[in-house]
Amino acid sequence: MSTKDFNLNRPIHLARRDACFERAVELLYMPMQEMGTNDRLVHVERVLSLLKTAQYHAFFTTKSPRSTQHEHDLLHFMQLISHNVQSAHSMMQHQAHLEGEEGFLCQFLDARPDECILPAMHYRRRADDIFHGLWHLLRLGHKPYRNLQQANVSSLSPAEQERYRKAYRSFREEIMAKFPNPAPVAAKAKAPANAV
Repeated sequence: MSTKDFNLNRPIHLARRDACFERAVELLYMPMQEMGTNDRLVHVERVLSLLKTAQYHAFFTTKSPRSTQHEHDLLHFMQLISHNVQSAHSMMQHQAHLEGEEGFLCQFLDARPDECILPAMHYRRRADDIFHGLWHLLRLGHKPYRNLQQANVSSLSPAEQERYRKAYRSFREEIMAKFPNPAPVAAKAKAPANAV
């Protein structure tokens, strides 16, 4: 792929990057306390899928000769966020392996379900701790992200800006249909005003 191709598709990559990243952040801010372990795992897997797509398109925006250091920094920030979410996901998987009679780890350890409660709670707390740190990072990242998004759009020609806006709207609709709010917490789901 030539740099000409990266420039030609730049508005589309920017739009997909922004739509996926913003939806991932919205899902991360949704309360998960009331969800069961398996529902939390599914929810976090959706976030990881969105982050992976956002990173893919962020990578292509950095290949354009028009890219800035801030775009490279955003890609790195997305990777850090993704690593944190993957860590929390691992803790939640360990929790699931210890819970219930079918939890394989509890069976392997030849432990009674009541003996597995404490280690399962430990993994749940670790996941919650990771999410709390992540929410703080996301709040700090709100302003730099919005500034970069505005700078990216401003750097486009009027025709490219229109392509970006149309693509963003289309991607946003597609993402909202594919990754709707989880049913149990939909009524409570509200991202803080300064979410990315």
